[in-house]
Amino acid sequence: MSRHRLPAQYRYILFSVSPPHSNILTIRKGIQDSLAQTFGITRSGTHVDILWTAEDFSEVLIRTDPAESPSVLAAVVSSTASPRLSVIKESDFLPCLLSRRTLVSLRDEPTPSR
Repeated sequence: MSRHRLPAQYRYILFSVSPPHSNILTIRKGIQDSLAQTFGITRSGTHVDILWTAEDFSEVLIRTDPAESPSVLAAVVSSTASPRLSVIKESDFLPCLLSRRTLVSLRDEPTPSR
């Protein structure tokens, strides 16, 4: 039996935000400015959805087209705009990004004493 891989509809990217910024529009504008700075004004119109932010606004999760994902990553990494975004993890499978949360919360829990 042959396996068929379903084409990815979206690419999900988890970024850390430094310094944390509570205005989501400023973060989105920073991504657009990075795209314009790196690839020009035409590429700054890349569709980016902000799906989630951490309670303290130190992390943000975006969704974009898989074909645009390399451009977004390259632009954000090379950008000098503020707030500074750094890639934590990326995937075309959203639940994969949740595995990091589980590992972090398990690591931070105190170990039971005997």
